[in-house]
This record gives sequence, structure tokens and C-alpha cells, in this order.
Amino acid sequence: MQEKIDRLLIDWHEAGRAAFERAYKSLNYDAQYPKVAVEKRKYICLDERTTGAYLLEKATGNIYRIKSKYGVPNFKKLIGHIDTVTGADLARNRWY
Repeated sequence: MQEKIDRLLIDWHEAGRAAFERAYKSLNYDAQYPKVAVEKRKYICLDERTTGAYLLEKATGNIYRIKSKYGVPNFKKLIGHIDTVTGADLARNRWY
């Protein structure tokens, strides 16, 4: 599963690169918006910088948006399963 998570983080990171570089020509995208996975007991937090974004449920492989409290999944906002979700899906659904 770690390979899938690493691939997803890289894809998510790259999905936002073009828009960022068009808007902010003098800033470094890699330094500003790193994507990281933080392992917790039931979930793996998929974070953008120090901000929570998604939770990957270890037992099922489902990815959810978070509620306003860090580490709490919003079960109404299922993004999809780790096997089918792409980095572009995460970038597109980040702020809805």
C-alpha cells in the first residue's frame, strides 16, 4: 500500500504544478506545497504542507475529505478508493 500512497502523493503534487507556476512565476512550487502522508492508528492523513486535506482509511482503502477538525473524516465526501483515485482527482476536489 505504501507504493500506492507514494504514487498518489506525487501525482497529486504534479497535478497542481502548472496552475501554480502560471500564477506565481517567482515562487518554488516544490517548497511551497509539499504533499505528505502521516500515519495514524485508523487512517493515513494525506496532507498538503501542514494542512490536512484527506484521510485514507487503512481498513478499506477509501479516501475521504476531512471535516473542519484535523483527523476527522467526512464520510459524506468520499473521494474514492486508493486503487482508482488519481492525483488529479485529489487536486480537483481539494476545495469543494
